[in-house]
Amino acid sequence: MPLRFEQPAVEHRLQSRAHIGITDAEALTMFAAYRLFGFWRMNLETGHFFASEDVHQIFDLPYSEGPVNLTELMSRIHEEDRLLIAETFEQASLHRVGFHYVYRVDNGLGGYKMVRSVGKFRDDASGGGIVGITYEFVEKLRIVGFEDGGTPA
Repeated sequence: MPLRFEQPAVEHRLQSRAHIGITDAEALTMFAAYRLFGFWRMNLETGHFFASEDVHQIFDLPYSEGPVNLTELMSRIHEEDRLLIAETFEQASLHRVGFHYVYRVDNGLGGYKMVRSVGKFRDDASGGGIVGITYEFVEKLRIVGFEDGGTPA
């Protein structure tokens, strides 16, 4: 499975949306509408992992605002990918770098779906840890009702 660590020399410049009039909340809503797209944070001091609703859904875990049961979460990941993920978090925290990787998660149907996680080491006033996103590669197809031979309803 591909794994990439990175520590860019220059942070990616945030794009201004002020002239467009799109808020952060609207941008996140649009990302989430496209696919399951969740956010997470791992507190390195406590080992606690917190995740948004979409992360819970990707791993087929019941949602809670409290720490995620990492044993249960890891059990949903393909056995060959688990060691890589544990090593990734260890290296990211040790070297204070960002990362991204693709791995397989049980799809509940006897197979696996492809998932990508992107993380970044964070050491600021909010506490040291790793923050990131996780999303599925497979798009959810949504069918809108059509009437009159193909005209959207």
